[in-house]
Amino acid sequence: PTRRSSDLALERVFRFSGRDLPDPNPNMLPSEVMDHYVSDFPQLLGGKVVPPVQEGDRLIYEFRSNFGDKG
Repeated sequence: PTRRSSDLALERVFRFSGRDLPDPNPNMLPSEVMDHYVSDFPQLLGGKVVPPVQEGDRLIYEFRSNFGDKG
């Protein structure tokens, strides 16, 4: 049988401050994953998730804190 591209799940990786963080649960929304990491990275509180970028077979979601953002 032929595999459809939708059958090939990309690994989600969450990037914050230059660090790649593992996906704690593929069923969580990216915003829920960010909330999960707030205890390790308090600066994520009130942050945002940047739309993902594909790098090879990985889907990279970047977390950005609101600290230091202008405008």
